Amino acid sequence: RLFLVARQWEVPRLAALCERQIKIRLSLDTVLPLLRASACDHRAQSIQDACKQFFLANYQACTNLQECEALDPRLLCELMRLNTAKVSTASFPPPPAPSASSPSSPQVLHTSNSASQLQNSSPGARSGKAQSPMWRDSEKESWHSAPEMQLLPPSTLGQDLKRLLVEEISPDFEVVVQDEVIPVHKFLMVARSKYFETCILTSGMQESQAGRLVIPSTWAMTAEEFRALLQFLYAGDDILSILAPHTAMYLVDASSFYGLTNLRLKHFCEFCIKDSFNETHVLQLFEASSRLDVEGTQAVRAMALDFIISNFHTVCQQPALEQLDRSLLVEIMRGVADRLHPPPHVQTVQLG
Repeated sequence: RLFLVARQWEVPRLAALCERQIKIRLSLDTVLPLLRASACDHRAQSIQDACKQFFLANYQACTNLQECEALDPRLLCELMRLNTAKVSTASFPPPPAPSASSPSSPQVLHTSNSASQLQNSSPGARSGKAQSPMWRDSEKESWHSAPEMQLLPPSTLGQDLKRLLVEEISPDFEVVVQDEVIPVHKFLMVARSKYFETCILTSGMQESQAGRLVIPSTWAMTAEEFRALLQFLYAGDDILSILAPHTAMYLVDASSFYGLTNLRLKHFCEFCIKDSFNETHVLQLFEASSRLDVEGTQAVRAMALDFIISNFHTVCQQPALEQLDRSLLVEIMRGVADRLHPPPHVQTVQLG
């Protein structure tokens, strides 16, 4: 049913995942109901083909099932013709002798190695019964690493959620930054941020009652930077397409400040900032982050200082070094001295 809904609403990735699970979990208990259902809908042709393949591979066991009597006559004829063609073009070995442990249970041949591995991994599969939808971790790993997964359509969840933001589809909350009103969606802000969860769901808070949150101007958060934060909240890694060093400097600590569900944004910002460092601009960035008293700039300042010390042999040639405040120059000097690991005793110079 989920497969058909996915096909109807044109969700190809979900349809592909459902189709794969149906195929690898075919059993004697499921093949005939699935065959009957798929035969009634042209959108399920691939499922019908898989069921036919399973039926032919387990022809004797399937024909002995009571549900076989309920199949459409035309479908029965087709199955018989397919089996006849199969017998006429291939030679089959004699049927194996029943095992001592289960003399009456039919041998079920599976249509793929992956199906055999998954179905034989549970007692229900070995007895021919329908398997439980609960998978072990090893099954999940095998499923995600299967070569067929590479053929699935790419995920569009991030882009679909981003469209809600960009096209302002049915927003139900507002965030005001620098007098600019930015419409957002409560469900997503609550899911992604503990800070916004508190503001939106706590009934006694002014923001919850007014349906609006005003970002104080003292936070030095611009509308551009807040929109970048929203792009991460809505679309995740898509922020990499717009993230610039000056924006990353303000967002590097947003993960902790806004209580995001992970530190992925922090790592993205750190990578962006470090990648932008060069001998010409790192001194300016170090001075700017030292001057600004903004959440997140201390981490940027520490990264800039580490770059200066590590590359001081080239940074020291820059004219901008002489424009720094004395306190910053002293900090750099001490950092370079510590990096050189001087001997513990003080050297003296004798004057002649």
